[in-house]
Amino acid sequence: MKRAAVQQGLVHHDPDVDAIYRLLHADQNTGLDVKFNKFASPITLSVGTYSPWNSQNTLFHKSAFHTLFLPTTVSFRTTDIWRSFISQKILHLSGLTVSFVPTNAVQFRNAHDYLKDFKDEKQVYEDSGKMIEFLHNWKCLNGTLEECIYKLLTDLVAENLWGEEDLKLMRMFLSDLKTLGFIFPKIIKNRYIDPYSPSTNETTRDVNCRRINLEFDLVDPREYEQQKLNYFGHLVKWCNESGYPTKSFPSPEQLEEQHADTYVLQKDLNSVLILVNNYPWKYGMGLLQRLYQPYFAAVIFCGPWYPEQFQNDNYTSLVHPVNYIHFNPAENHRGYFCYHCMTLVKEMGLQNVEGYFFVADDTVFNMWQRIDYSRVSHFTGLPAAKNIVKKVKNSTDVKVKKAWKHFEDGLRKYGYINSSQTAEDELLAKRGKSISDFFYIPTSESDYYATLMRVFYKNKFFLELAVNAFLKSVHHQTSNAALKSSLWGGDRNKWDSLYNRDMIGLHPVKMSQFKNPGENRKRYCASVLQTFSDIIFGGSRNFTVKADNDPDHKNG
Repeated sequence: MKRAAVQQGLVHHDPDVDAIYRLLHADQNTGLDVKFNKFASPITLSVGTYSPWNSQNTLFHKSAFHTLFLPTTVSFRTTDIWRSFISQKILHLSGLTVSFVPTNAVQFRNAHDYLKDFKDEKQVYEDSGKMIEFLHNWKCLNGTLEECIYKLLTDLVAENLWGEEDLKLMRMFLSDLKTLGFIFPKIIKNRYIDPYSPSTNETTRDVNCRRINLEFDLVDPREYEQQKLNYFGHLVKWCNESGYPTKSFPSPEQLEEQHADTYVLQKDLNSVLILVNNYPWKYGMGLLQRLYQPYFAAVIFCGPWYPEQFQNDNYTSLVHPVNYIHFNPAENHRGYFCYHCMTLVKEMGLQNVEGYFFVADDTVFNMWQRIDYSRVSHFTGLPAAKNIVKKVKNSTDVKVKKAWKHFEDGLRKYGYINSSQTAEDELLAKRGKSISDFFYIPTSESDYYATLMRVFYKNKFFLELAVNAFLKSVHHQTSNAALKSSLWGGDRNKWDSLYNRDMIGLHPVKMSQFKNPGENRKRYCASVLQTFSDIIFGGSRNFTVKADNDPDHKNG
């Protein structure tokens, strides 16, 4: 994506907000104490989309210097907001954009008269809608960008959105800017086609941009424990519908104390949980949200997502926020290429994440089990390989070349190829598949994973071959061979008797069988949810950690 011409940084503690927000939320003596979510990614607004931004912690690239002017004929509390709107319109004329980047400053403000601020912001409250409507509809059909800017400035005066003096001052500012050697960007007029519009073609794998939703609530940490109890309380009522009895829970204060001392749960809070599905979601997302969402930095669903097909019920309806990446059926191909979801999440640019759990939606994830968070963990196509080798050989992408060397070096380091062999030899050897419904990638390996897997995805390399190839090239741990975590044949209907607290995960346990109250839901409540309740809420801390000398499942 092209770099944004203006970048507004978020600010911790006491950011610049409107007077109404401050009157409602600020402490009279200490002001605000806002903490933005540390995992939030940068956001770039598309051409034609407007958002106010201020004059604090704002970076202008030289391509946007012609929009630096702050109006003088409006109040001090209005000038930066008006500048932001006008600036965006001028930038849009050249196809340039504005972005909001994660917190990179802390502000302690001087004392303010909030009521006076409110009065000074009167024009912002009354005329912002008028300003945006005017800018959105305003067109410049002829002339250079500079000529169009002068026309816009004149029309702003005619609309009484700023004064004649600002028109004169900005003309002088632009004249001085040209004297210093500034060159105006080229105007795009009506030829602009947004390269980042979400794809509407559900039958193609060639998708540049897609539908996603990613939200981070400003949740007070003191509310997390109550949220955990509320969510699980919904599941208790859901179990009651099938005749499974209610259990008691600790108080939020007790739960906070228990979880604060739990290493695994604290590590999970800095990890992202990616839940993938092979087919369009129709049921179960709300159940999974209640089990996992309060315990991770973010829970992101990835797969075909058509909200109109989703079915809610009394106690497992969707809860806010629903974070998702729409990965259309052609891209996903019944789950063959769902490993690409990890790449898509990585490319979202989440901040301060320690690692990523990749989990199929029909996997029971015992999130209390400890793993080695510093390395890859794995828990549970020949024509494509030839094509990959060909594409890599012909690639001029430095990042791809670097990832391929990493891949080959890893294969050699861990004994899959010798000094005379290459990554090509291993990939074409047709050996090794890994069950790939559940694994963990630390952030230290995530760039490598994302680059390599994008190459695999583009060349339609099957999930179990792609993940196996990656695993061979990195130092990783696996689940205990003594525990049956992947079910086949007749065992698939014995999931409740084979499930236990000592495993990291169990696959598959299909959510669809629990939609209606009945015996299957009761089995799930008595085995999985009762175990979750005992571990997470019951005070038990007997978490099994696989010892180094325990037998591993072998990959490849």
